[in-house]
Amino acid sequence: MTNQTPPRVRLGYGGGGRLTGEGASNARQTVGRLLGYLKPFWQRLAIVAVLSVIGTLCSLAGPILIGQAIDQSISAADVDGLLQIVIMIVVVYLVAGISQVIQGQFMVTIGQRFVAGLRSRLFSHIQTLSMAYHDQHSVGDLMSRVSNDTDAINQAISNGLIEFTTNILLLGGIMIAMFALNWQLALGTATLLPIMLAITVWITQYSRKAFRQVQKNLGNLNGVMEENIAGIRVIKAFAHEEATFQQFLAANTQYKQAGIRADIITAALGPMFNTMNIIVIAAVALVGGWLALQDIVHVGVIATFVIYVRNFFRPMRAIAMLYNQLQSALAGAERIFAVLDDEPSVKDLPDAKPLPKVQGAVTFKDVSFEYVADKAVLTDVSMSVKPGQTIALVGPTGAGKTTIISLLSRFYDVTKGTIEIDGHDIRTVQQASIRGQLGIVLQDTFLFSGTIMDNIRYGRLNATEEEIVAAAKLANADHFIQLLPQG
Repeated sequence: MTNQTPPRVRLGYGGGGRLTGEGASNARQTVGRLLGYLKPFWQRLAIVAVLSVIGTLCSLAGPILIGQAIDQSISAADVDGLLQIVIMIVVVYLVAGISQVIQGQFMVTIGQRFVAGLRSRLFSHIQTLSMAYHDQHSVGDLMSRVSNDTDAINQAISNGLIEFTTNILLLGGIMIAMFALNWQLALGTATLLPIMLAITVWITQYSRKAFRQVQKNLGNLNGVMEENIAGIRVIKAFAHEEATFQQFLAANTQYKQAGIRADIITAALGPMFNTMNIIVIAAVALVGGWLALQDIVHVGVIATFVIYVRNFFRPMRAIAMLYNQLQSALAGAERIFAVLDDEPSVKDLPDAKPLPKVQGAVTFKDVSFEYVADKAVLTDVSMSVKPGQTIALVGPTGAGKTTIISLLSRFYDVTKGTIEIDGHDIRTVQQASIRGQLGIVLQDTFLFSGTIMDNIRYGRLNATEEEIVAAAKLANADHFIQLLPQG
């Protein structure tokens, strides 16, 4: 045996997942996987799509009606006609608003159900991963993936997805409507579109990296907090409060700096689009005024164009802002899929059978083991323990005593050799049947929330109350349990 303990390496982001490079870092693949999870909700999404089209058409009809009111009713002093158009304007905008409310309700429900399922699958998968995986990932980082990363996806689906789609439809509809009204004004407006798109792409190409770093640093920060809060007794025992605070401060500063960079990108979009909006409206007013003087367009058409231009920049700005939200969700999705794509290093064979009732014979045959490649912890260990025999493994901390018990419990698979229980190679039987028949006293005591009875029953959930009391007496724990306020 060599003096080595399991390594604890915080990998924070990306873990041991396969979705690096060719995997989840590919945005299209990540989006494709997320859409795959949305398939069960296709009927609700279809309703949302129909409502989105209805709302978009109503939003497009409003400015046209306003233009007609100016040209046909106000200019002609037609009060009755003006009243009819005003009623129509109210109706179309009311329908648009109602459709948006219903869309929002549908998407909130879809988002919550979607994320609840994804979170359940992620948590379930984390429980199946082998101890080697948990040795290399902090609890705080895994908790961040289960909570923060899934919440980022929920925000994108509940709020971002429908707004993103609706605004894309609205942009396309506005362009079509403007060209249908007057191609000269529409063409002048469209010439500025490539400039806007170039600026948007230039800014947003940095946003994904920025939000990915935010998610990574948040996971690291949660890992530091979880570790230090859980180990507060040790920290106080060694008077390491200041050193611990400095460790937290460093992680918190990294998270803050990443957040500032991401927020600066987001904050730049609003002023940029407001400025572009004013410039284009001024250009429309200038060109439209000249065309009106030439009797090429009516004043109502110019008014419609001004409204369309204002409405055009709003979805453009919203799309840019939502794009950042979607980038945050994609960064979270990559981290989630990185976990889901990791497979247990210790698996039951397809034909694995339950281990028969244990008699107690344990045999190690030339067992070698490495936590890390080429760094042996155990080398050619052989021993045989008879049923009922009591033995003690003696050695300094890190000599491999806990490792031997971990291998017997099949938390890890041996690098070389075999371990047998009653003549059965433990790799050929089901893991649960091994652990269900082993009594292990762990080095670190952990009590789950609940009663003492619940914690004693944890080893066998179907144990009766009489069996639990008997177990407490066998462990000489019944006396102090009876002294507790509720026994």
